[in-house]
Amino acid sequence: MERTSPKVMAKKLVRIIRKEQPDHIYLKKVFSHIREDLGLKGRVAAPKKMPEILTDQELKNLYRAVWHGSNRTHVVMIKLLIYTGVRNSELANMILQDVNLNELSIRVGEGKGKQDRYVPFPEFFQGELAQYIENQKSRRAKYLFETNRQNKFTTRWIRKITKNYAVEAGIEKRIYPHLLRHQLLTYLTANGVIDAKLQLISGHKDRKSLAIYQGISLADVSSEYQEVMKNFPIK
Repeated sequence: MERTSPKVMAKKLVRIIRKEQPDHIYLKKVFSHIREDLGLKGRVAAPKKMPEILTDQELKNLYRAVWHGSNRTHVVMIKLLIYTGVRNSELANMILQDVNLNELSIRVGEGKGKQDRYVPFPEFFQGELAQYIENQKSRRAKYLFETNRQNKFTTRWIRKITKNYAVEAGIEKRIYPHLLRHQLLTYLTANGVIDAKLQLISGHKDRKSLAIYQGISLADVSSEYQEVMKNFPIK
Protein backbone atom coordinates (compact mmCIF):
# COMPACT_ATOMS: atom_id res chain seq x y z
CA MET A 1 0.00 0.00 0.00
CA GLU A 2 1.40 3.36 -1.07
CA ARG A 3 1.74 5.97 1.67
CA THR A 4 -0.01 9.31 1.47
CA SER A 5 2.63 12.00 1.09
CA PRO A 6 3.41 13.94 4.29
CA LYS A 7 2.31 17.19 2.64
CA VAL A 8 -1.11 15.80 1.66
CA MET A 9 -1.58 14.26 5.11
CA ALA A 10 -0.69 17.59 6.73
CA LYS A 11 -3.38 19.35 4.69
CA LYS A 12 -5.98 16.79 5.80
CA LEU A 13 -5.05 17.30 9.43
CA VAL A 14 -5.15 21.08 9.02
CA ARG A 15 -8.73 20.91 7.72
CA ILE A 16 -9.75 18.86 10.75
CA ILE A 17 -7.85 20.83 13.39
CA ARG A 18 -8.60 24.32 12.05
CA LYS A 19 -12.19 24.05 13.35
CA GLU A 20 -10.81 23.95 16.90
CA GLN A 21 -9.01 27.29 16.49
CA PRO A 22 -5.84 25.74 17.91
CA ASP A 23 -2.95 27.53 19.57
CA HIS A 24 0.61 26.23 20.01
CA ILE A 25 -0.11 24.46 23.32
CA TYR A 26 -3.21 22.73 21.89
CA LEU A 27 -1.28 21.48 18.86
CA LYS A 28 1.56 20.25 21.05
CA LYS A 29 -0.86 18.19 23.15
CA VAL A 30 -2.66 16.80 20.06
CA PHE A 31 0.56 15.57 18.46
CA SER A 32 1.75 14.23 21.79
CA HIS A 33 -1.37 12.03 21.94
CA ILE A 34 -0.89 11.02 18.31
CA ARG A 35 2.66 9.86 19.03
CA GLU A 36 1.45 8.00 22.10
CA ASP A 37 -1.39 6.25 20.24
CA LEU A 38 0.96 5.24 17.44
CA GLY A 39 3.49 3.94 19.95
CA LEU A 40 6.14 6.39 18.81
CA LYS A 41 8.78 7.70 21.17
CA GLY A 42 9.75 11.36 21.33
CA ARG A 43 12.89 12.62 19.68
CA VAL A 44 15.92 10.86 21.10
CA ALA A 45 18.65 13.32 21.96
CA ALA A 46 21.94 12.54 20.31
CA PRO A 47 24.52 11.38 22.86
CA LYS A 48 27.01 14.06 23.81
CA LYS A 49 30.28 13.52 22.07
CA MET A 50 33.40 13.89 24.16
CA PRO A 51 35.83 16.29 22.50
CA GLU A 52 39.10 14.84 21.28
CA ILE A 53 41.59 15.73 24.00
CA LEU A 54 45.32 16.19 23.52
CA THR A 55 47.86 13.41 23.72
CA ASP A 56 50.66 13.85 26.25
CA GLN A 57 53.00 14.84 23.42
CA GLU A 58 50.56 17.40 22.02
CA LEU A 59 50.13 18.84 25.51
CA LYS A 60 53.90 19.15 25.83
CA ASN A 61 54.11 20.77 22.39
CA LEU A 62 51.45 23.30 23.39
CA TYR A 63 53.30 24.14 26.58
CA ARG A 64 56.60 24.43 24.70
CA ALA A 65 55.01 26.91 22.29
CA VAL A 66 53.70 29.00 25.20
CA TRP A 67 57.03 28.88 27.00
CA HIS A 68 58.98 29.93 23.91
CA GLY A 69 56.59 32.86 23.54
CA SER A 70 58.26 34.30 26.66
CA ASN A 71 55.02 35.88 27.89
CA ARG A 72 54.89 35.07 31.60
CA THR A 73 51.20 35.96 31.86
CA HIS A 74 50.31 33.54 29.07
CA VAL A 75 52.36 30.77 30.65
CA VAL A 76 50.57 31.11 34.00
CA MET A 77 47.19 31.47 32.30
CA ILE A 78 47.52 28.30 30.21
CA LYS A 79 48.86 26.36 33.20
CA LEU A 80 45.93 27.45 35.36
CA LEU A 81 43.45 26.35 32.70
CA ILE A 82 45.14 22.96 32.51
CA TYR A 83 45.84 22.42 36.22
CA THR A 84 42.52 23.60 37.66
CA GLY A 85 39.95 22.83 34.95
CA VAL A 86 38.18 26.16 35.51
CA ARG A 87 35.87 27.57 32.86
CA ASN A 88 37.00 30.41 30.60
CA SER A 89 34.63 32.90 32.26
CA GLU A 90 35.78 31.80 35.73
CA LEU A 91 39.42 32.38 34.82
CA ALA A 92 38.67 35.82 33.36
CA ASN A 93 37.00 36.92 36.62
CA MET A 94 39.67 35.71 39.04
CA ILE A 95 41.18 38.40 41.25
CA LEU A 96 44.46 38.22 43.14
CA GLN A 97 42.69 37.77 46.48
CA ASP A 98 41.04 34.59 45.18
CA VAL A 99 44.36 32.72 45.34
CA ASN A 100 45.34 31.06 48.62
CA LEU A 101 48.98 30.10 48.19
CA ASN A 102 49.23 28.39 51.57
CA GLU A 103 46.19 26.21 51.00
CA LEU A 104 47.08 25.56 47.34
CA SER A 105 43.59 26.58 46.29
CA ILE A 106 41.71 29.24 44.36
CA ARG A 107 38.24 30.57 45.09
CA VAL A 108 35.96 30.47 42.09
CA GLY A 109 33.11 32.94 42.35
CA GLU A 110 29.82 31.44 41.20
CA GLY A 111 27.90 34.71 41.11
CA LYS A 112 24.76 35.97 42.83
CA GLY A 113 22.70 33.31 44.55
CA LYS A 114 25.21 30.56 43.92
CA GLN A 115 27.75 29.10 46.29
CA ASP A 116 31.42 29.72 45.56
CA ARG A 117 33.74 26.76 45.23
CA TYR A 118 37.47 26.20 45.67
CA VAL A 119 39.73 24.42 43.21
CA PRO A 120 43.20 23.06 44.01
CA PHE A 121 46.37 23.67 42.04
CA PRO A 122 49.52 21.51 42.13
CA GLU A 123 52.11 22.08 44.82
CA PHE A 124 54.86 22.23 42.19
CA PHE A 125 53.08 25.28 40.70
CA GLN A 126 53.04 27.20 44.00
CA GLY A 127 56.35 29.03 43.60
CA GLU A 128 55.73 30.15 40.02
CA LEU A 129 52.23 31.35 40.85
CA ALA A 130 53.50 33.21 43.95
CA GLN A 131 56.10 35.10 41.89
CA TYR A 132 53.50 35.98 39.27
CA ILE A 133 51.11 37.32 41.91
CA GLU A 134 53.84 39.45 43.47
CA ASN A 135 54.52 40.96 40.06
CA GLN A 136 50.82 41.67 39.57
CA LYS A 137 50.63 43.33 42.99
CA SER A 138 53.55 45.59 42.09
CA ARG A 139 51.48 46.70 39.08
CA ARG A 140 48.52 47.31 41.40
CA ALA A 141 46.49 44.85 39.40
CA LYS A 142 43.10 43.69 40.62
CA TYR A 143 42.51 40.74 38.33
CA LEU A 144 44.84 37.81 37.94
CA PHE A 145 45.06 38.41 34.19
CA GLU A 146 45.04 41.95 32.90
CA THR A 147 46.17 43.87 29.83
CA ASN A 148 48.84 46.56 30.00
CA ARG A 149 46.00 49.06 30.43
CA GLN A 150 44.82 47.07 33.48
CA ASN A 151 41.66 45.77 31.85
CA LYS A 152 40.87 42.17 32.70
CA PHE A 153 41.31 39.59 29.96
CA THR A 154 38.07 38.87 28.12
CA THR A 155 36.94 35.31 27.44
CA ARG A 156 37.34 36.05 23.73
CA TRP A 157 40.94 37.12 24.25
CA ILE A 158 41.71 33.99 26.30
CA ARG A 159 40.27 31.81 23.52
CA LYS A 160 42.36 33.65 20.93
CA ILE A 161 45.57 33.27 22.94
CA THR A 162 44.96 29.54 23.42
CA LYS A 163 44.20 29.03 19.72
CA ASN A 164 47.27 30.98 18.58
CA TYR A 165 49.63 28.86 20.67
CA ALA A 166 47.98 25.65 19.41
CA VAL A 167 48.61 26.79 15.83
CA GLU A 168 52.20 27.65 16.70
CA ALA A 169 52.61 24.20 18.25
CA GLY A 170 51.42 22.59 15.00
CA ILE A 171 48.41 20.95 16.63
CA GLU A 172 45.67 20.24 14.09
CA LYS A 173 42.94 19.62 16.66
CA ARG A 174 40.65 22.50 17.60
CA ILE A 175 42.09 23.85 20.85
CA TYR A 176 40.06 26.12 23.14
CA PRO A 177 39.93 26.76 26.91
CA HIS A 178 37.07 24.35 27.61
CA LEU A 179 39.03 21.53 25.97
CA LEU A 180 41.77 22.03 28.56
CA ARG A 181 39.08 21.64 31.22
CA HIS A 182 38.14 18.28 29.69
CA GLN A 183 41.85 17.45 29.58
CA LEU A 184 42.22 17.74 33.35
CA LEU A 185 38.96 16.00 34.24
CA THR A 186 39.79 13.12 31.90
CA TYR A 187 43.27 12.83 33.42
CA LEU A 188 41.91 12.79 36.98
CA THR A 189 39.26 10.23 36.07
CA ALA A 190 41.83 7.96 34.41
CA ASN A 191 43.90 8.13 37.58
CA GLY A 192 41.09 7.04 39.87
CA VAL A 193 39.59 10.28 41.19
CA ILE A 194 35.93 9.43 41.78
CA ASP A 195 32.97 11.33 40.34
CA ALA A 196 31.97 12.90 43.65
CA LYS A 197 35.38 14.50 44.07
CA LEU A 198 35.47 15.52 40.42
CA GLN A 199 32.21 17.40 40.83
CA LEU A 200 33.68 19.42 43.68
CA ILE A 201 36.58 20.50 41.45
CA SER A 202 34.62 21.01 38.24
CA GLY A 203 31.59 22.76 39.72
CA HIS A 204 29.15 20.60 37.77
CA LYS A 205 25.60 20.73 39.13
CA ASP A 206 23.70 17.44 39.04
CA ARG A 207 20.54 17.53 41.13
CA LYS A 208 20.12 13.77 40.97
CA SER A 209 23.49 13.26 42.61
CA LEU A 210 23.65 16.14 45.08
CA ALA A 211 23.31 13.87 48.11
CA ILE A 212 26.49 12.03 47.12
CA TYR A 213 28.60 15.18 47.20
CA GLN A 214 27.35 16.94 50.31
CA GLY A 215 29.78 15.24 52.68
CA ILE A 216 32.89 16.01 50.67
CA SER A 217 35.12 19.02 51.29
CA LEU A 218 38.16 20.30 49.39
CA ALA A 219 40.37 18.80 52.10
CA ASP A 220 39.08 15.35 51.13
CA VAL A 221 40.04 15.96 47.51
CA SER A 222 43.27 17.91 47.89
CA SER A 223 45.69 15.18 48.96
CA GLU A 224 44.50 12.80 46.25
CA TYR A 225 44.66 15.57 43.65
CA GLN A 226 48.22 16.51 44.67
CA GLU A 227 49.33 12.87 44.47
CA VAL A 228 47.82 12.34 41.03
CA MET A 229 49.21 15.62 39.63
CA LYS A 230 52.79 14.66 40.51
CA ASN A 231 52.92 12.69 37.26
CA PHE A 232 51.14 15.25 35.09
CA PRO A 233 52.80 15.58 31.64
CA ILE A 234 53.75 19.26 32.04
CA LYS A 235 55.15 21.17 35.03
